[in-house]
Amino acid sequence: MKLAERLKKMLKSRRAKILLCVTSLFALLIILFSIHIIYMNIYGNIYDGVDFSVSYEDRNGNLLQIFLTENDQYRIYKPLSAYPKDFIEALLMQEDKYFYSHFGVNPVAVIKAGWETYVKKSRRMGASTITMQTAKLKYGIYTKSIFGKLKQIRKALYLELCFSKDEILEAYLNLAPCGYNVEGFATASWYYFGKDISKLNLSENIMLCVLPQNPTKRSPNPKNTPSELIAARKVLFSSWVEKHPEDADKEIYMDMQLSVECNFHNEARHFTEMLLYEDKITGKETIKTTLNLPLQKKCEDIFDSYLNRNRNFGVRNAAILLVDWKKMEVVANIGAANYYDNDIQGKVNATISKRSPGSTLKPFIYAMALEQGLIHYRTMLKDIPTTFNEYSPDNYGSIFKGPVQAWFALGDSRNIPAIYLEQNLKERNLYDYMTSAGITGLKDRDHYGLSIVLGTADVTMMELAKLYCTIPNGGMQKEIRTIMQSAPKKEKRMLTPESAYIVRKMLEENVPPYQNKPLEIKDIPVAYKTGTSIGFKDAWSAGIFDRYVLIVWVGNFDGEGNNAFLGRQMAAPLFFNIAYSILSSTPKNELLPEPKMPEGVSEIEVCAISGGLPTECCEHTEKAYFIPGVSPIEKCKIHRKINIDTRTGYRTDETDKPYIKTAIREFWPSDLMALFEEAGLPRLPPPTYPPEDQRIDTGVRGYPPQITSLLGGTDYIYRPKDPKKNKVLLYAASDAESTELLWFDGSNFIGRAKPSQIIEWAITPGIHEITVTDQMGRADSITISVKETEY
Repeated sequence: MKLAERLKKMLKSRRAKILLCVTSLFALLIILFSIHIIYMNIYGNIYDGVDFSVSYEDRNGNLLQIFLTENDQYRIYKPLSAYPKDFIEALLMQEDKYFYSHFGVNPVAVIKAGWETYVKKSRRMGASTITMQTAKLKYGIYTKSIFGKLKQIRKALYLELCFSKDEILEAYLNLAPCGYNVEGFATASWYYFGKDISKLNLSENIMLCVLPQNPTKRSPNPKNTPSELIAARKVLFSSWVEKHPEDADKEIYMDMQLSVECNFHNEARHFTEMLLYEDKITGKETIKTTLNLPLQKKCEDIFDSYLNRNRNFGVRNAAILLVDWKKMEVVANIGAANYYDNDIQGKVNATISKRSPGSTLKPFIYAMALEQGLIHYRTMLKDIPTTFNEYSPDNYGSIFKGPVQAWFALGDSRNIPAIYLEQNLKERNLYDYMTSAGITGLKDRDHYGLSIVLGTADVTMMELAKLYCTIPNGGMQKEIRTIMQSAPKKEKRMLTPESAYIVRKMLEENVPPYQNKPLEIKDIPVAYKTGTSIGFKDAWSAGIFDRYVLIVWVGNFDGEGNNAFLGRQMAAPLFFNIAYSILSSTPKNELLPEPKMPEGVSEIEVCAISGGLPTECCEHTEKAYFIPGVSPIEKCKIHRKINIDTRTGYRTDETDKPYIKTAIREFWPSDLMALFEEAGLPRLPPPTYPPEDQRIDTGVRGYPPQITSLLGGTDYIYRPKDPKKNKVLLYAASDAESTELLWFDGSNFIGRAKPSQIIEWAITPGIHEITVTDQMGRADSITISVKETEY
């Protein structure tokens, strides 16, 4: 008996321990579950595991593009606060009148649905609350079985514990099936009606509210509105009118066929795809870009029309980029003529593709030349055949225009003056500028040499736009924004305000490709530059008007050249079509005022021919922008007053004889005189002194000789086995007053020659300083190296 009692006590003790363990474990689970629930209430995200579409809208909220999720659904996120109250009210009226009253499950509805479905088996009846439907959508639950329905209820209760009613309702709004592969009412609004849900009318709201109950049968298309959808809409409308009798007159719309689009907007595909691949994504909400859809549409219409008119010239592809330089925002962008045209590689985005910019970078050479005191607005530059070291550039058509003013040389894209300036820049040159500006993919400096002036260093349209925005921004470089929410980045000074202002004025003088400018904008300046890449593969036009910088590119992605691809002939007309259209449609009170001239810029009178400070001999003068203390100060060397002996026609220094005539003559350098003569426009050479009266007159300031036949800093080859080849030609351009040129190798006399005369010089190995001087004592020197070779 004692043993039996002891066994009973032991069993009771074990049961007690087991009970205690089970109770403790259960309590622990409750505690852990409670902690989990508290954590979820604080940090939980009801969208965990849900993938939303990346979608983009313009600055005014117009949808541009929506991309599929990884599971091939269109699903746009929209916060609850952005849904209209009328829509929320209609949805709750349709789906769950007691949503804010129950705990995730409506017991009365569940019992009623169970009785009808499983007991009476009269009809399948649903009892899902919005919470239950959200649980089904979030967790992918199959609910057509009892076990599935029980799981749905369990998950619904879990959601109610973890999240607020508003969070659950918002999730349903964004996950509800609305037909096809469209989920969420915000998405459906764009798909069916092409507008934001906040802009829907009552009829459209009611249609969306009844879709999720049977999206397969109720989804409309442009040709048909299902009868089941019409019937469901009428039922919901009846309930709506009971609460809102003021809308009773809209009943007629419930029987009408719906006008639906059944597609998403497909705007700015290249632009939005560029943002997508750059990962400029700021959360699950639709990303607001800087694009202005009305401006985008305007540009597209002009763009398409222009390409259609020029297809006979082989123009199949082009691109544009329009930037608001004041806000540094992209407002319009076309990356290619047709995204879906594989024949032109339409999916390639010219906006971010590296291309040769042709001459479009020349304005920055001129800006640096202005800063470094090489030129002012009207400085005379030489556009003549010239060799720079081993580089012998040419102009389009091999046409040289002789003496040209700086503003004209830039606008007319003269190659020789630009290369001359680039070669003489000391503090920094174009390569330094591009490096400092952040141009990517640049090779070593020596890879380009002076050819960088003609566009051998590739840039993207976005990079070129950033460079051009520096000019109207007073020399400050700023980063271009594409997303409205993105913070502006730091600014960087690239040009002085003075050089930026003068370069813009230079570009404003560039003559448009056609002259029919609308009268209402005739006083609004347009500053622009064209460019053509080597091989006629790219035609460019880049410029500034009002608040915009516009970049236009015409070309082919396959690199095929086309003689029609000239910047001025093919890209510039499209540039001006867009610029004039935008300016004409902009209200006058919204146009920017003329930019103010910086305090560091003055306007001075200069000789209209030479660009130098006028003397009493200069008959015609013009205004020129000038930077005091920086711009070159040099009196005119072209116009000079001389005395002529009318008896002999020779020049003389006598002044008080009756046969002496005072006259003003033009004294041009010999290379320019030769170019004038070649062009059939010979200039009258000034008279010389009598042969017996030649002199050195140090009081006369003319042009010193300039050696043009030797390449400074170049190694020449001496061939001991072939003496006939050990000779070089010596030639120098000289002042019109020069009558004789003397050549020296160091202190050794080489020979004498008349201006424009070429002489031979037998070279020897070593370092040679070659000097040429005229009878006036003006001189030029150059150093070369001669190396011996056994070949």
